[in-house]
Formats: sequence, C-alpha cells, structure tokens
Amino acid sequence: MDNQSFLMLASRILSGEASDKDLKEMESFCEANALYKKKFHLLKEYWENKSTISTDTDKAFQKIMVQINEGENDTVVSADTKAKVISYFFRFSKVAVVISICIAAVYFILRKNNQHSIAKIESKKYEWQIKETPKGAKSTIILADGTKVIMNSDSRLKFPESFSGETREVYLTGEAFFDVTHNAKAPFIIHTSKMNIKVLGTEFNVKSYPEDSTSETTLIRGLIEVTLNDRPSDKIILRPKEKLVLSNEVSEKNISSIAASSPVTEARLLIGNIHYISPKDSSIVETSWLNNKLVFQDESFGKLAIDMERRYGVNIRFTNVALRDYRFTGVFETETIDEALKALKLTEKFNYKIEGNNIKIY
Repeated sequence: MDNQSFLMLASRILSGEASDKDLKEMESFCEANALYKKKFHLLKEYWENKSTISTDTDKAFQKIMVQINEGENDTVVSADTKAKVISYFFRFSKVAVVISICIAAVYFILRKNNQHSIAKIESKKYEWQIKETPKGAKSTIILADGTKVIMNSDSRLKFPESFSGETREVYLTGEAFFDVTHNAKAPFIIHTSKMNIKVLGTEFNVKSYPEDSTSETTLIRGLIEVTLNDRPSDKIILRPKEKLVLSNEVSEKNISSIAASSPVTEARLLIGNIHYISPKDSSIVETSWLNNKLVFQDESFGKLAIDMERRYGVNIRFTNVALRDYRFTGVFETETIDEALKALKLTEKFNYKIEGNNIKIY
C-alpha cells in the first residue's frame, strides 16, 4: 500500500464512512507494517484529542506530509518526530484533519500523474451501474436508498452504486415505475432525453422511448416537479392522478386525442388526467403494463405495433404503409402475439406472416 491508498483509507475510517472491509484492510496493513500502524496512530490520536481550529489548513497539510513522507522508507518513526506531528495536529479540528487527509490523497495523485485536475477525480466519485431490460421482459431493481424501480421492456436505467450528496440522480431511457423512498434532504431526480423529474417521495410512471412521438410522466401519489431540457427555467408541478405529455416532434397530431385539463405554452406539452380502462375496470391505463396489460385507446396501428414489439419481443414491419393509419381500441393481457393479431383482424382487414421473431404486416 502506498501513501495515497493509506490516506484515503484512513480518511474513510476517521470520518465514520468506512465499511467492514475497510476496517479489516487497515487492521491487516497495520499488523503487517509497523510504519502504517504509526501513521494511523498519529492521525487517530489527533482526532480523539483535538482542541482548536487552524485557519491555514493548506500550509498545515504541507508540513504534515513532509513528516509522514520522510518516514516512508523507515521501519520506525522516532518519538521526536511523532511528538512534533501530534503537537501540530492538536491545532486543528476534526473538520480540518479530514480536509487535510483528502487534500493529501489528491496531492499524491497529482504528483504521480502530472497535475490531473480535482474535477477529474470527483468524476470518479460514483460507481455507476447500468440495468437494461430487453424486449418482451420486465425487471425490478431496489436502489441503494430503498427506492423500488420496475422497468418495462426495452428500457435502460443508469444509477449509482450508492447515493451521497444533496440529490439522488438516475438516468432513464424507456419506461419505468418509481416508488421513491422519502428523503426531504436529498430529492430524487430522474433524467430523460426530454425532461427531468424531481421528487421527494412518491409513486409515478415515466415513459421516454427515443423512437416514440411523445414522452410522458404520470403521477399516482405525492408531488413531482418537471423541467424540460430545452426550457430549464420553466417548472411544472403535477398533482396526484395527473399526467404530462411532451411531444418529441413538431407536430402535435399524435397527442391531440388527450383530454388536457390545461394546455401549456405553445401546445408542445399537455397536462391532463390519468385514464381508466373502463367504468368496470378501475385499472389505470398509463400503468397497466405493471399488471401485464397492453391497453390501447384509438391508437394507430403504427404506434400499437411498437408497443407490441416491446411486449412480445418481436420485430414488426409494414409492407403496406397505409395500414399504419388503422386505429384500434382494446386490451391484451394473456394473448400470444398470434392471438393478438387475429383479434385485430376482426375489426380491420390486413394480413400478417410470422417468421420467428419477425412479423410482416401486409
């Protein structure tokens, strides 16, 4: 272990952020190397006996590093040197020593890598994870803060291994239902290609497939704040059982059928109420996929085909483009892809051919 690794490990332990693995690692190194044991003892003794705060942390750091670095190749640290370092440490608060240790780690990185920027070091702060759900499947993830995310097919979620700081941020492509763990001090933020959704603790659905004509978010419970990437100064607040639909295209023809309670500037987006399948079925259309239902209301065959591709894990191609304008209303739940297409044929005339995962509509 070099000084850089030692100081980073020591900083985690002294600040109370060390894992069991960190503690065992430090114990092991101290048992194997008397020098590391002496170094850690100096830092720990100051930590437990500090009295005043210095105003020149940077200068203090330089002197401390000289003392520690000089003993790098020695097997024993002299009592005189130890006393000087402890005496110097007593001039600082706990905050100061943590800052000094962090600066020390950065110092050794800079010395070895010819002045890499601190910003670059910070960019490696989080270990990002990627979860992808293929077509024809769904998956559930529990994030580090306890937030539950149910991902629809053909979706991708980027999230940190653990959350820290003033916000909890993830990146979504596709569709997912979020049940967010409440934490007023660290709002939860979902980034998509078109909008950002900020929440404190709530249940909501986000649908943002890049190939779709619209992106939308549907609030079931709680409160969310939505900002658009191209208009970051505008903040849209959604109440329970409201949805926001944002056009991904210039034309609004694809969302004209939505009954909006209040149109928002330039008709590029609409705020409306959630929809129920029927008076006899109180299931919410926007989250029906959670119950394995594919609900479509006066939907074009072209748009429905995209939803069917995701649900059944197939590829659908129209050889007769005019068929894409056919419109359908219905619900698929347990039907196979063949059964679903046969049901659609009962209302409109078309033919289809299934070859493995490829389907031709003509």
